[in-house]
Amino acid sequence: MDCSAVATCMLLLRRARVPAALLPPALHPAPVDPLEPTVLCDIRIKGRRIVAVGPPGPAPDQGSEWVDLDGALSFPGLVDAHVHLDKAHTWERAPNRSGTFAEALATLARDRANWTGTDLMRRAGFALQCAWAHGTRIVRTHVDTGLPWAETSHAVMQDLRGRWSGLIDLQTVPLCAGADYSGTDGERIADLSLRHGACALGGFFVMADGLAAQLDRLMAIARDRGVGLDLHVDEIGDPGAEVLRAVAEAVLRNEFPHPVACGHGCSLATQAVDRQRSTIDLVRRARIGVVSLPLCNLYLQDRRGSGFPRTPFWRGLTLVKDLLDAGVPVACASDNVRDAFFAYGDLDAAEVYIQSVRLAHLDDRIGESVRVVTSTAADLVGRPESGRIAPGAPAHLVVFAARSFSELLSRPAGRRRCVDGETIHATPPPDFAALAAP
Repeated sequence: MDCSAVATCMLLLRRARVPAALLPPALHPAPVDPLEPTVLCDIRIKGRRIVAVGPPGPAPDQGSEWVDLDGALSFPGLVDAHVHLDKAHTWERAPNRSGTFAEALATLARDRANWTGTDLMRRAGFALQCAWAHGTRIVRTHVDTGLPWAETSHAVMQDLRGRWSGLIDLQTVPLCAGADYSGTDGERIADLSLRHGACALGGFFVMADGLAAQLDRLMAIARDRGVGLDLHVDEIGDPGAEVLRAVAEAVLRNEFPHPVACGHGCSLATQAVDRQRSTIDLVRRARIGVVSLPLCNLYLQDRRGSGFPRTPFWRGLTLVKDLLDAGVPVACASDNVRDAFFAYGDLDAAEVYIQSVRLAHLDDRIGESVRVVTSTAADLVGRPESGRIAPGAPAHLVVFAARSFSELLSRPAGRRRCVDGETIHATPPPDFAALAAP
């Protein structure tokens, strides 16, 4: 059967090679091969759901609708848990010549004057087309939220959420200075965002005398509205930056009942070992999820200017393996794409995964590593039914032209097909020419 385009009332995928960590426990062999921890499965799909997963059986009758994947490595639909669609694809008109964090902030602050509804729809829509083509099915974007201009940005994201409904689950979180929630506009920022469908409140916090009070105020606003938090913390190499620690302390102090995620956490990697361990323990106790943004942070962090040596010493990564060792849930995500914070990228969560394995040395836990863009990422964005291949899960899969982790990690640009419901397709990403203003 031709696998390039199949539409049926019931679809059987034969001999899919699925990471064991993403299957129901009953399907795990004992023990799993630590080098290639996958299981060969048959997957039956009806409508928008997986209805059965089991060991490979005999080929069905000729009249049945089925596709033999022949051992191709198959992931569930990917989850990109932290992106910035409102900034995406602005590089050509707003480049960052120095590659520094400070210039990125200043450059995009100036470019914000161009963020009309039409401009945002074109750039963010293009980015979602890329994500769709690459197999991502859940995207959480942070949206710059300054009053009153943020009304336009949130309205566009709400419009895109409707346009992509059933294809990509688009989530939004406001992004503003943490101190803004303590001012007169704090509740207005929260209510504007939630009125346009935001799933959590967010912001970026910095070390300051009033940091604890700022966090307490934000948690009070979020608690009143029944939502969680998704925060930017410590996107810097200064060991004195300990916002992640302050957030964990605030969660415990306030007994905050809703989910909390913290992105970046770069400075944790530069601190003394005892302090690192203490902070990680607080994060674990506070049940905070951490989202690492390896591609963007490698690009921005440890830029050394004109002195000697100029080559960066560290990777900008938070302590991914140590957080995982402690039982802290960790996801990895794209962050920025082709803007002043990161000049490259294509909103491809598979690229994020492959580079995360290489950069964070996740090869020693390759079986669990897949969770950073699948099941753990889905949990952190409140979609625990996604990111898995199991009965009842959404029928979204990414089928790679690889039969093992070794092949996938060795040829990251290899072909892939997507399964959505009862349809298999290989949709190419859009041409960059489509970004040209009309």
